[in-house]
Amino acid sequence: MDLLPWMTQWDMLPPKGGTILCAVSGGRDSMCLLHYLHRLGRERGFTVAAAHLDHHMRPTAERDVAIVTDFCRANHIPLRTGVTPVYEKAEEWRLTVEEAGRRARYEFLAAAANELHADRIATAHHQNDQAETVLLNLLRGTGPAGLAGIPPVRDNFIRPLLNTPRSEIEAYVAENRIPYADDETNFNLHYARNRLRRSLWPLLEDINPQATAHIAAAAAILRQEDAYLDCLAAACLPPEGAAIGRETLLSAPEALQGRLLRQLIDRAGGGKKDVSASHLRALLALCRSGGTLPLPGGVTAVCRGDTLRLVPTAPPLPEQPLREGANRWGDYHIILSSQQGDPLPGPGPFTVRPWQGRDRMTLPGSRGSRSVKRLLTDAAIPRERWDGLPVICCGGKPVYIPGVGAAETGETIHYYTSVTMEE
Repeated sequence: MDLLPWMTQWDMLPPKGGTILCAVSGGRDSMCLLHYLHRLGRERGFTVAAAHLDHHMRPTAERDVAIVTDFCRANHIPLRTGVTPVYEKAEEWRLTVEEAGRRARYEFLAAAANELHADRIATAHHQNDQAETVLLNLLRGTGPAGLAGIPPVRDNFIRPLLNTPRSEIEAYVAENRIPYADDETNFNLHYARNRLRRSLWPLLEDINPQATAHIAAAAAILRQEDAYLDCLAAACLPPEGAAIGRETLLSAPEALQGRLLRQLIDRAGGGKKDVSASHLRALLALCRSGGTLPLPGGVTAVCRGDTLRLVPTAPPLPEQPLREGANRWGDYHIILSSQQGDPLPGPGPFTVRPWQGRDRMTLPGSRGSRSVKRLLTDAAIPRERWDGLPVICCGGKPVYIPGVGAAETGETIHYYTSVTMEE
């Protein structure tokens, strides 16, 4: 296994005396990469360090960290370890467990690299990972960026194994007797990637034994073309700033409009990864009609006059008590009345606040409580409106959300509410 040509092609090698931080789970692929980079570093004059994050998701996590620790100690490799309870973070960040785990890993790796003054951060994604990612993105529905798969280099993250098939990694590990742990979750068919890998992939390779290499090669071609289209989009934007003329955006070729918006969001400091096709459609509609639109990553789109501008979103509004009569909370007017409006179950006192990931409500006629996230989705309330939507609570628990309705709590109705947005 020779990774040097690939690493040279993509400028992955650090300067002499520099450091590569290797992300190591304890599995076969990352232990292979750590072994190879450590050996290459001694030949090429750079240092390799390792970083391992325990996600608190498996009882065998202590075994994994022991394998990594013992290997690093035996080979005098600097090691940084950390622990992040991913299930708790998923709820806190309002993400899926997979998304929260990825965010936690990359935040941990960035911090470890900063501490060790590492020039590069290496992950062990290989050619099979690339092909699987492309096919999964295709099945989910994606554009050219998704079909381009995993980039060999992104910022200071490098993937030295991305052009290497799994079979070569297995051979290298066996030849060098490298210790590793099998992650039990890799056999859990609950995960789409595992089902694809164990059920569908053998059939694809039966049709064409080179399926993995060919899909990875197609991703490389699409990555080049995707980068070219991004360059065309960038040429339509002003040299700096996160604003664009409405006419410039709406008259651009349709293939470039979404790219223009994603680049504007990136300039504004938003999270491009969390921006979906529905967000882009809503932005284009906003550009035609005017108004405001909250976006992921703490960004709000404001379309006034001839310009679409992206600005930092105001911080979440605090919880505040509701008094009888007129109340103001953000862009909403909330009237608490003892005579008319929508019923508020509970004797009060009432407060208003944004929704929280742990919130649940039981609606009249339902079989039990459901998460507010699910209720907002079922009510077809656009995701970009959720964070600014008032949640009226009694005793800290949600009892009324405009557009969703009032909770069924069995309490006597003493008060009613009317919630309207500012004109």
